[in-house]
Amino acid sequence: MPSKNAKWITGIITLLLIFPIFIGLIGTLLPAFAYFPPLGEYNFSLAPWRSLFSQGEFYASVKLTLITGIAAPLLALWFALSLLAWGYQRPFFRKVEALLSPILAIPHAAIAIGLLFLLSPSGWLVRLFSPWLTGFDRPPNWITVQDPYGVSLILALVIKEMPYLLFVMLATMKSIKARESLQVGQALGYSRFTLWRKVLIPQLYPIIRLPIFIVIAFSLTVVDLALVIGPNTPSTLAVTLLRWFNDPDLSMRLMASAGAIALMLVIVVVLAGWELAHLSFSKLSRAERSNGKRSGLTDNLLRVGVALGLLCLLNAFVALALLPIWSLTRRWRFPDALPSQWTWDNIERATPLLMDLTVNTLTIALIATLMACVISLIMLETKRHSSKGSSLSKPHVFDWLIYVPILLPQIGFLFGLHVLLIYLNLNGDLCAIIALHLMYVLPYVYLTLKGPYLAYEEEYLLQANRLNHRPWRNYVLVKIAMLKPAIFTAFAIGFSVSIAQYLPTLIAGEGRYSTLTTEAVAQASSGDRKQVGSMAMLQAFFPIMVFWLAQFIPPRWTKWRLALDALFSKKNRRNNKCSV
Repeated sequence: MPSKNAKWITGIITLLLIFPIFIGLIGTLLPAFAYFPPLGEYNFSLAPWRSLFSQGEFYASVKLTLITGIAAPLLALWFALSLLAWGYQRPFFRKVEALLSPILAIPHAAIAIGLLFLLSPSGWLVRLFSPWLTGFDRPPNWITVQDPYGVSLILALVIKEMPYLLFVMLATMKSIKARESLQVGQALGYSRFTLWRKVLIPQLYPIIRLPIFIVIAFSLTVVDLALVIGPNTPSTLAVTLLRWFNDPDLSMRLMASAGAIALMLVIVVVLAGWELAHLSFSKLSRAERSNGKRSGLTDNLLRVGVALGLLCLLNAFVALALLPIWSLTRRWRFPDALPSQWTWDNIERATPLLMDLTVNTLTIALIATLMACVISLIMLETKRHSSKGSSLSKPHVFDWLIYVPILLPQIGFLFGLHVLLIYLNLNGDLCAIIALHLMYVLPYVYLTLKGPYLAYEEEYLLQANRLNHRPWRNYVLVKIAMLKPAIFTAFAIGFSVSIAQYLPTLIAGEGRYSTLTTEAVAQASSGDRKQVGSMAMLQAFFPIMVFWLAQFIPPRWTKWRLALDALFSKKNRRNNKCSV
């Protein structure tokens, strides 16, 4: 992209990235200290904090948040490393890699609803073993989902986070020369798991530290998953804050703002503790890693992680398979393993609602993702121009700012932005929803495009400009054309991120624009599994379809374009002959 004003573009985009974050944080920080002019509060005080610390629910929510927000990333990292150590460079592991994209594409709420259908006392898992093994003719009085300890929420988080970490790890394998290290280590007699534990994992962790931090921040602040499958007496802190923010008593917003600041501090403390634990573990295990033993008992941890990781993947696919089954069910009595009667009436009855939700969902996702792709291309080209004479790997201001929205809790600053939207009379506006979606879609699109875009060999574009000096035309027809696979993949990831957004849609839309995600979460506790299954199935369908198109179209693009060119050229020749 020809650019002669890289500094100006850098400044403008930097301001656009900083402005919503700054306004959101200020809009949450000031009410946390009792300064909130809309409620007539003009004096700073610590009253919201005193109210917060006097709430017993606050401490119970923090405890539950810490349990689920630390256990889920630990288990996800363990399973991902175990699967990678077990299968890397093995032919059959390509099938496991192919399974990652569908799970990555599935919105969080759809995964949670599928697990609800699978693990609940009347779910498919109990039905499968009843009554021949369990003796149950009626659903047992068990608490298998929304349990008070958050076990079901931890499972849902692990299922969603483990594929993401595994995907990130696979993308970094070349940078640590894993294949060469495995060949040398195995030639020296080291077992596969021992090599990973002693050599490769210590090299891999610093590279994936930031994605791990993103996973931790997500686990501590997730709302939609916790609403569907998490405990509710008490709930996690993020869900508790959402309830306080939406309380009819507007003075509760002051205490909720203090709680949002407390949640941010919790994230900082957990991340610092995580890094301190990693440094301590590295020092304590240094002697064991360098003792020269070719195998060890701790290798069994990786073996157990492989079994549990595969079990999590299996649970994910079974849970997703239950969505279309419930949407097509007429009669499914417990303890039947499958429905006794099937029908299309469920979908036909819900068609008017599903059509409205689908239009809203696709409109928001397509516009936000297209904007994110264009802005990411401008940012990356600006970074390339700014880095002339220096290494492209040197961090740019964009590389720092782009992580802020996905590291900060949504509940922490979206309500501050909500105040701004009300002040600007943009609350409940479609443009406001798209803008908030863009804030979360942009980081994922930018990070996906960053590697391929900066690795592009600029000599191709230079040669094209020498032959025909049309910079913009050559940029589109040469550079963008060669980067099609990366752009399509980035679009698919951004699209799936937009589909999954719950809080931004809820806060900016104020209920005027419902999407498949917001409606599925709202209906998840209704007990109407047929309607919820239809919504969740549709919610999962579109991201998977876009991911499939992102893989299917790029290899065939050139063939289709040449075929169209040949077709139009034939028509032109025929028209010319007729005119003569």
